[in-house]
Amino acid sequence: MQRSIEQFAAGCTNFGLTISTDITLIMHQSPPGVDYNAPRINVNGAELKTVDDFAYLGSTLSRNTRIDDNIAHRISKVSQGFDRLQAIVWNCHGL
Repeated sequence: MQRSIEQFAAGCTNFGLTISTDITLIMHQSPPGVDYNAPRINVNGAELKTVDDFAYLGSTLSRNTRIDDNIAHRISKVSQGFDRLQAIVWNCHGL
């Protein structure tokens, strides 16, 4: 994985881009049945932070690849939205 990151960083440099090591995160997924071992990835001498999950475009991506957590999170958000609608719209008899 380190080698791939080094090649990516070199490609970025060729196009005048830089990798922001302050906000770049690493999430590694081990193959099924293999014990997890967090990688230590460095870019330009700075070690990137390794995380187990993170939010991306409204979805929560997880190292354990379970979608159950993401579905539960989305259901919770919808439920909160309906609660707000009930208080604002559905209880307003003038509409």
